[in-house]
Amino acid sequence: MGNLTRRGFLKGSTLCLTALGGLRLGLHADPARAAWSGDRFLVYVYLRGGIDGLNMVCPIAGPDRVPYEQRRPNIHLRTTGATAALPLGASSFGLNFAATGLHELYGQGKLAIVHGTGFPPGQITRSHFDAQDYMEHGTPGSSSIGTGWLARHLASAGQVPDAAMIPAFSAGSNAPASLLGRRDAMVLDDPNSYHPNANNGNVDGVPRYKLSTLMTLQNLYQGTGDLDRAGAGATETVELVDTLNIASYTPSPGANYPSTGVAATLGNQAKLIANIAKRGLGLQVATLDYGGWDTHENQGDGTQADLNQNQYAARLAGLSQTLHALYTDLAGSGMANRMVVVVHSEFGRRVRENANRGTDHGSANPMLVLGGRVRGGQLYGSFGGLQDGQLFQNEDVATTTDFRRVLSEVVTGHLGSTALGSVFPGYAYPGPLGLLPGDPIFAASFD
Repeated sequence: MGNLTRRGFLKGSTLCLTALGGLRLGLHADPARAAWSGDRFLVYVYLRGGIDGLNMVCPIAGPDRVPYEQRRPNIHLRTTGATAALPLGASSFGLNFAATGLHELYGQGKLAIVHGTGFPPGQITRSHFDAQDYMEHGTPGSSSIGTGWLARHLASAGQVPDAAMIPAFSAGSNAPASLLGRRDAMVLDDPNSYHPNANNGNVDGVPRYKLSTLMTLQNLYQGTGDLDRAGAGATETVELVDTLNIASYTPSPGANYPSTGVAATLGNQAKLIANIAKRGLGLQVATLDYGGWDTHENQGDGTQADLNQNQYAARLAGLSQTLHALYTDLAGSGMANRMVVVVHSEFGRRVRENANRGTDHGSANPMLVLGGRVRGGQLYGSFGGLQDGQLFQNEDVATTTDFRRVLSEVVTGHLGSTALGSVFPGYAYPGPLGLLPGDPIFAASFD
């Protein structure tokens, strides 16, 4: 054991069992699981803080263009010059000039945009805490159900056997509420820190006490009970995670994840998701958070093309580059049809810019749906309009599509759920928007 103290060992092994043992214990505790198909998975990207969707997807022509400019005299996207919005086909809308990667995917027919998504009437909130809680629980107006919608989907699917090492994965330091109630969700930000005594110094690049701690864990937990299996599973999973070292991962050609700036962490986390997906570890759902969207002041002037000056555009550029890289990475491995990425935020922003050249909490927002099977290159839903009498409470873009409708289509049309009532209790699903072809999930091949 070298210089490892009893206190240090217990701290390291407890961390290992807490972080990893639950993962394996959750799998071993249910031996009656059905066979896992393992073909398709969802990446759920949450933009925390309430992104200004009206400056991500804005009107560039038509009747809404004039009120858009009038209500946002400084921050509106231009139609000419370096900050001109990128046209979305023949529509009257355009993407933010910084979202070049998303624009390319839209042109390739791999990205769909859904207008006006949000909460149903009577359940709209402008509170960050409440809105995030309601969305991630999948129960607008209440979070008393106690489980997240992704956790309920996995529970209702019943398709995760012991062979699926990482069925649910959260790239970050904490699991989001959407996975609340799922014991086999792995939470991982940096593979290099995912082992006992990670911060007690390294010897030749290996944590000083890693080997001795793992050997001791193996000797302690050799029985057949749940705790013993959790301990054994912990050591196995440490070794598994060691193989996911970001530094040794080579993305597919053309997949350029951001490595500097505001999205450097996001890029590494998305790269980790791609790494896990490619290794056939049973991934079904992955979550990814990207915050910093609460832009009450100095959001970014509509003429600022310099991303060092335009905070909103810089953050959006990082998101765009990350999603383009993730899709390119999976497409290069022949796996693009297995992945759907859903991107949304708790709410949009007010239509009118405030006195600080920022935007305050609003309501409806666009959602992004990306993947090889997605019927992209199209705008879905309806835009509520920016003219007098069209705004919600005379302030916000009006909600025209319940956010659960988009998620329901992905859960049924891509992940093959037949238990939508369990995933979104109390929701009367009106049917798909047409984002996906809706072919059977258990098809033997992907066209």
